[in-house]
Amino acid sequence: MFALATFGLVLVVNSGVCSVFNVKDYGAKGDNVTDDTHAFVAAIDAVSTAGGGTVVVPADGSGSLYLISPINLTSNVDFYIRGGATILGVADKDKWPIIQAAPSYGQGRDKPGPRFTSLLHGEHLKNITIRGDGATSLLDGQGAYWWPQKKTLPYTRGHLIELMYSADLVIRDISMKDSPFWNNHIYDCDNVHITGVTITAPDDSPNTDGWDPDSSRNVVIEDSTYAGGDDCVAIKSGWDCFGISYNKPCVNITIRNLTCDGRFAGIAIGSEMSGGIDNVVVDQVQFKHANGAAHIKTGPSRGGYVTNVKFSNLVAQEGAVFQDGILVDASYRAANPSCPPGWKPAAAPKMSDYSFTNIDGTDATITGAAFHLKGGAANVVQRVTIENVHFAQGGWDCSNVTGTAKTGTITPWPPCPEIKVVA
Repeated sequence: MFALATFGLVLVVNSGVCSVFNVKDYGAKGDNVTDDTHAFVAAIDAVSTAGGGTVVVPADGSGSLYLISPINLTSNVDFYIRGGATILGVADKDKWPIIQAAPSYGQGRDKPGPRFTSLLHGEHLKNITIRGDGATSLLDGQGAYWWPQKKTLPYTRGHLIELMYSADLVIRDISMKDSPFWNNHIYDCDNVHITGVTITAPDDSPNTDGWDPDSSRNVVIEDSTYAGGDDCVAIKSGWDCFGISYNKPCVNITIRNLTCDGRFAGIAIGSEMSGGIDNVVVDQVQFKHANGAAHIKTGPSRGGYVTNVKFSNLVAQEGAVFQDGILVDASYRAANPSCPPGWKPAAAPKMSDYSFTNIDGTDATITGAAFHLKGGAANVVQRVTIENVHFAQGGWDCSNVTGTAKTGTITPWPPCPEIKVVA
């Protein structure tokens, strides 16, 4: 094992394990016709029996396109997709099992009731690695089957990877393509390291977020690339009454050295944040396209808090198009329909202590405001600091916010009256 330090904590990252279980030894064909699910399950069961091991998904002359239904991982598994191998999620909703809604949501994110499981799924596990050899080690969700059915499916679509209630997780050096829904849902997990991942989907693919750490702790997402139809990263902690009841915040999250190209938020915090979000660092992110570089979103039905967030060293590449450069907003209105009628949180969301430094948006086209900073009458956004942030277009749109802007380091200038100018 080796340790990665973040926030003064130690993030444990898995190394190799001894026993090797090749899915072809359990009957997998890899011919893109045969259902290879049974072989993957048998290999994972062998790891469980052995107390740990490597499941190998090989790429060789006898076939490297593995068609499977969703599978459940086990503890102490090193799930290795060799370069040149592709795992394809079967394009048949009847072969995707139905599981309960996450407890902090009370329903599927897209539809009331339960939801489809994920292609690679795991709950109450420890010491999990999902890895490959880079761009040619591929998980393909065949989302083109799922996306047109978004409105007619009985349940919310599944993810490519979802790990829940688990610890000591690594996802590295793989590609992910055409997820039915979010690509990576990391739910109520601790000590997570994601690196070297490439995610792709068409820019009109619905809800194909890249990474969604949700009510999780000590998460690092780095050195990766996203090009898809929704948020690059969306940090969450549950939805309205269910999130407040579950009461598991997302804490100590580091996002660094990403390239983001999507239709919606580059790096989003919320809008589902009812369990609270604290201590987030976003650093060294490049944007090809997004509706904003930095988004912090709450709403009147959310409750909870978003505190201690740092955005730094963000760059808009030439040709990038933003709706807003920086958006902090307390008016997001998408109440959870499964909460009791008339339910309201005990207090409006607390929003405080946000810093934005060294952000270069001068090459971006901005259709809205460069700085959109809008709290609510009951939840003033407090202590925003802005330094060395530049956009060539857009102005300031502020209300119910306090903070400072360093003179001579910000364009457009001057800031709105709510923001104090400091030397």
